[in-house]
Amino acid sequence: MVVVDSPTNEIQPQYGSGYSNGIWVSNVERADLTDVTVTVDASALKGVSDDVDVPCDADGDLIGVCHGIGPVRKGVPVRVGAVRVGRPKTSTVGTFHQVRITATAGDGSRGMQRYTVTVPETGPTFDRGANAREQLTPGGTLPLPGGFTNFTRAPLPAVRVELTLSPGLSLTKRFRNCVWVSSETRSTTVSCKLLGPFEPLASYDLDLGAVRADVHAMRETIGYQVRSMPADARLVQIPLGNERTGDGPDELTAVPRSAAPTHIRTDGTVWQPLDTAVDVANTADFAVTGTTLRGRPGEVVRAEFTVRNLGPGSRNPTQKEELSNYGQLWLSVPPGVTVVHAPTTCYGYRTNRPSARYKDIVGLGKPKGRGYGCRGTIGQFLAVGNELRYAFEFRIEASRDLRPGSVTTMYREDDPHPENSTARIEVEVR
Repeated sequence: MVVVDSPTNEIQPQYGSGYSNGIWVSNVERADLTDVTVTVDASALKGVSDDVDVPCDADGDLIGVCHGIGPVRKGVPVRVGAVRVGRPKTSTVGTFHQVRITATAGDGSRGMQRYTVTVPETGPTFDRGANAREQLTPGGTLPLPGGFTNFTRAPLPAVRVELTLSPGLSLTKRFRNCVWVSSETRSTTVSCKLLGPFEPLASYDLDLGAVRADVHAMRETIGYQVRSMPADARLVQIPLGNERTGDGPDELTAVPRSAAPTHIRTDGTVWQPLDTAVDVANTADFAVTGTTLRGRPGEVVRAEFTVRNLGPGSRNPTQKEELSNYGQLWLSVPPGVTVVHAPTTCYGYRTNRPSARYKDIVGLGKPKGRGYGCRGTIGQFLAVGNELRYAFEFRIEASRDLRPGSVTTMYREDDPHPENSTARIEVEVR
């Protein structure tokens, strides 16, 4: 009996990894199977991709014959190999192809299996853009090629092209058929309606102009998407009041793709559209403030701690910083005091270091923690000159342990002045 990994396989047409499907021989009888021959007929995939591998296929006709496999014992499958298919051709979108596998054992027993390879229609897909990672200087511009392919077998009457720009980037052209919308996260979405028809299985290029990095830009991103839409549909279905239509002299248009395009991207998928990371040669200096807690035993004193971006760059935290559990501000409480009031945006812990253990969590805004991780109320982007403030109330204890506590911030990667990213909290008992 022949077993394959899955009876049905899909190859998404817009990215190049394709798929690999394993082929196994298994035995359901008591006696061992010897001298098994497996024939893999994947000739139906010849027109699907220029990159197809079949096991035991010496002449490259996509029909492989594997001899001498065995012994195959009951309950112990033997792997023969795998059929691997690379990036499918655009012309195969919406088609089905069958692979046939036959196994013959030395005792004359025979088994057969078939599975279908499907290249589905996925609609229009953005497949041309700036490189996955680019570099800029503050105030610099980056040419922005664009383009998409209609991965369907029907013409599209119109498409909606959408760019998402992080806070430090802007388009140099204000296309008249595009709308600009700023979100609460400070990113800007540029949506453009392009009238077709856009032919089946055809590719089109866009001249998006360029993006400019402002003087505070640092770690920026560009996102690309395209969707089909009716020709008579409105670009903005539900006005939000903050839309701005482009006032430039030009319209964004799509032209049939040339024979030798540049910047074709194969790293986008249906689930993960294309994007570009733009590293701007800039730095950001994040500084925190400490304090001295003074009072008699039993007294409650108030203290406010801040995180401020001294510039010149503005940015979100990096992935590593977000996973640090520090938050925008981490407060390590001095031994000689007890927190009686904490901000509602600060998680309390029973430890003076960030902990992933549930039993170490006191709770959000709860008192009596020995450490607090504080986050922002409207996201984690911190622009130049902005600061976050966190007010605590502490009760001074009758303790001889007057070791200092500390405050620090997660914004520490590539900080030009790391010495001001941590500050002490002193305790003076009167």
